[in-house]
Amino acid sequence: MTIITGIGYCAGSLTSLGFIPQVVKGFQTKHMKDVALWQPILFTIGMVMWLIYGILLREMPMIAANTLAVILNAIVIWQKLAYK
Repeated sequence: MTIITGIGYCAGSLTSLGFIPQVVKGFQTKHMKDVALWQPILFTIGMVMWLIYGILLREMPMIAANTLAVILNAIVIWQKLAYK
């Protein structure tokens, strides 16, 4: 692994893992009133586009980070809709 790939994995991990506190809080409180629905929807669309871009470039750091981000944002969207 090159240093550039390592930086990619590190950056992707940090930005993707940043969604975990929101997901955990949603499961704990069953309350998503303060979360706007459009933010995770727009972010998920952007992450899907980055994922496709990463797949086309065959860049594993991009693929891994955006796959995780899409999953976590999909959970936030589900929580927002389920905990109304």
